[in-house]
Amino acid sequence: MYPSNRFFQTFILKIAIMKKLVILPALILVGLCGRATTFIVTVSNNQFSPANIPNVVVGDILQFNFAPVNLHNVVTNPLGSVPSGAADMNSGAAGSVTTSYSYTVTVAGSYRYYCEVHSPDGVTGMVGTFTASAVVPVQLKNFDVAYSNRTVIASWQTATEQNLSYFSLEKSTDGKNYKEAGRVTATGEGGTQQSYTYRDDRLDMNAKYIYYMLRMVDKDGSYELSPVKLVRNEQAVNKLITQIGPNPVSRTVGHLMLQFNADKDSEMKVLVIDAGGKIVMNLDMTANKGINNGHIHMASLSPGVYNIIFSMDDMNETHKVVVK
Repeated sequence: MYPSNRFFQTFILKIAIMKKLVILPALILVGLCGRATTFIVTVSNNQFSPANIPNVVVGDILQFNFAPVNLHNVVTNPLGSVPSGAADMNSGAAGSVTTSYSYTVTVAGSYRYYCEVHSPDGVTGMVGTFTASAVVPVQLKNFDVAYSNRTVIASWQTATEQNLSYFSLEKSTDGKNYKEAGRVTATGEGGTQQSYTYRDDRLDMNAKYIYYMLRMVDKDGSYELSPVKLVRNEQAVNKLITQIGPNPVSRTVGHLMLQFNADKDSEMKVLVIDAGGKIVMNLDMTANKGINNGHIHMASLSPGVYNIIFSMDDMNETHKVVVK
């Protein structure tokens, strides 16, 4: 006796269902990977550059490119932090990687990583951070910021919106800490292109560069962050070093932290000169256009007063620092 047609129809239906169950997760993965972004972080000169990335989305990749000769690594355990459920970052022992190390983000939240050799506590020294958000059902077509007459005008368009509640325009003067500049209600019309603008006239005249991004918030509270846009505040004070400290520097910790401006991707020259006029340190610091973070190891220097000369392009600044 041969199986009935009904048996074959049921058998084929089960196979089709099983195929759908296998294919669906694959399609979801492909969808996530299709919109994934790879962020490049250069590891050299005792720096992660850039040191802060605020707009990573789940599914994105961080690729750390190491200088050929280095004593650095990338780790989060035990002094760094990752969200619950996320894998630790670990490139291996310091100096073991001379090419690159990649990390795929699978969980939304805040991450802090460090170099075991050049960060004594996972907070100061050679440290990097990024914030990852979930994917929300909105397609951002473009996002731009422009400076005009002491005002920054932000404009953006969406191709689609679904259950979107509002846009929060956020800004930062250090590329790391963001605050809300203003909020715009979303139209929530799914398949229609929408245009938005916001004018920010509350600018810090001490901030030469300002970073902006959009927080696109869904009705259930989930959110996605846009790419970051950088604008130059033409009315701001023109200076190279924006922050430097602690001063005095303790030889126990030995890290002099600094923040500096760069008008283009370049390098900043650093000369540390003792009280007798002798150059005791000669360094190059990687600089990306905008705000940069770095540090100088001063633990090996004798106690005393030092002049530090910072030079980049046509700008030179000298700062006096005490080592105790």
